[in-house]
Amino acid sequence: MTTLDELLKHDIEVKINAVVMDGKNTQDIIPLVELTRDLPVSVRFIEEMPFNGDGHIYGGLKWDYVRILDEVQKHFPEIKKLDDPQYSTSYNYQISGHKGSVGIIAAYSRTFCGTCNRIRITPTGELKTCLYDNGVLNVKDLLRQGIKENDLKEMLLNTFNSRAKDGWEAEHLRTESQGVHESMATIGG
Repeated sequence: MTTLDELLKHDIEVKINAVVMDGKNTQDIIPLVELTRDLPVSVRFIEEMPFNGDGHIYGGLKWDYVRILDEVQKHFPEIKKLDDPQYSTSYNYQISGHKGSVGIIAAYSRTFCGTCNRIRITPTGELKTCLYDNGVLNVKDLLRQGIKENDLKEMLLNTFNSRAKDGWEAEHLRTESQGVHESMATIGG
């Protein structure tokens, strides 16, 4: 039995994420959507982001959330928009007769930024209030310096309350003169 079968057998919510990359895996979009026909899974397509870690400037997005949805709609015209949960990063859809759902995450277009409440701490201890920022506070260093709990709490709250309004502003405020170059592995994704 596969891991997927075991997860579903134990009623564990399953999300299958796929970054859509032009020329690499767009032929997999429809077969992935087909998984939702018989399985109660959420297949989520993510716009490609500039986090390639290779130091090259990102060339731009060819498969945005609109194009991904258009591709799905060509094959499944009965797809319907679902209500998205509060703070959702995905636009969610249901295809008539399918057990699972389809989601599209506009990670590069950054259309959900206004409701985003997520944070990350990188493996090096850098707090990121946005995937596109350069890190806004090094929690590891503060802890190693012996910061008092109340002082850390105050710094965290100030950081959360002064986060960039969206990913475009966060990227603009980066201290690096060139664009985003880290990989998702170094960010914690």
